Amino acid sequence: MPLFRRKKSTSSGNGNFIALDVGTDEVKALLVETDGSRGRVLGVGKRSQKLGDMQSGAVTDIASVISNCHTTIKDAERMAGARAHQVIIGIGGELVKGATTTVSYVRRDPTSKIDLAELKNIVHKIQWKAFDQVRSQLSYETGYNEIDVKLINAAIVDVRIDGYKVTNPIGFQGKEVSVSVFNAFAPLVHYGALQTIAAEIDKEILAITAEPYAITRALENDDAKFGAIFIDVGGGTTDIAVVRDGMLEGTKMFTLGGRTFTKRLAQSLNISFNEAEEIKIAYASDKLEKQSHRIVREAMKSDCDVWLSGVALTLSEFEDIDVLPSKILLCGGGSNLPEIREALESREWVQSIPFVKKPQISFVNTKYISSISDETKTLTNPEDVTPLALAHLGIEFTREEQVLSKVLKKVVRLMQI
Repeated sequence: MPLFRRKKSTSSGNGNFIALDVGTDEVKALLVETDGSRGRVLGVGKRSQKLGDMQSGAVTDIASVISNCHTTIKDAERMAGARAHQVIIGIGGELVKGATTTVSYVRRDPTSKIDLAELKNIVHKIQWKAFDQVRSQLSYETGYNEIDVKLINAAIVDVRIDGYKVTNPIGFQGKEVSVSVFNAFAPLVHYGALQTIAAEIDKEILAITAEPYAITRALENDDAKFGAIFIDVGGGTTDIAVVRDGMLEGTKMFTLGGRTFTKRLAQSLNISFNEAEEIKIAYASDKLEKQSHRIVREAMKSDCDVWLSGVALTLSEFEDIDVLPSKILLCGGGSNLPEIREALESREWVQSIPFVKKPQISFVNTKYISSISDETKTLTNPEDVTPLALAHLGIEFTREEQVLSKVLKKVVRLMQI
């Protein structure tokens, strides 16, 4: 007996995939139908996680999270009246680290044209060098052994031949090939939990990817000088990505998100976590009467100061960046709190950070992700940016790949064995 009745749909399901955002507070699933370089969201599913399901972005109760994912995906498929065979899963959390490493390779014969065999050799050497650098750095920062650190996604973000930027090096001549590769890593226990979830929901894995990377890809700007700091305030963590001169420099996270504010409110008002969450959402939407608003605001302020110090500390860890971009783009459900923006707009904290001028703060709107149209008309909030960004990345993975991406993917497979 079928689990649900299928509506009439023009889609056969072959070009459909699920974008699955497994968050600390909520699981979100979008059923996306692909059409070349664009996609349409036909179905949406959302389900709240229990307090013990995940902590700081990491899975702590696999069985419960699998159940939530199943339900969420079924809801999305039921709304769409279609099935999907593949899934792209977003991974976040404090222990996910990403960095862009630039490595140069000097060719023996600058006058010969680069062919596919040489390109494979160049990418192989460069990626292994970048891989070793970032993995040892993550091992040092987290205390995990290098063998317990897993590469979750890699992407070429910049290629230059003798300083000249190219998208496909094949056929070019030149002496020095410089390639910038973004690598994201997570502890094996974290990565393994997501693989278990993917296996249990019976979908083919299109990709497991770092969520901050997905957001920067979805909002990529054609301007080569584009720079911004992306801050995604989730339930259990805050994810930060820095883009400078059009290139993703790296991603970092810290364990402070919306749940911290809810717990503070629950303690201050001596109420349950769920009641505090409802009050917090009403407060963020400016739906509380004046006296209640003042009490909640007082409770939020001290935790927001701690959160801001976390942002400052995390940004200071981008040691290779002399000057940070003076634009901050906010997304994630936690960014709805007015104190978040107010804290970032204060002058004191920026003095210890290498900004040339006081940063401008703005929110990422779901409409900015122009490659995806939302047929459901339900994805309008800051917390919907991440699943839409995963959908955008999923489209990139389903499209005919560029030669560089194919070469890198083969190298990465060797590294993930």
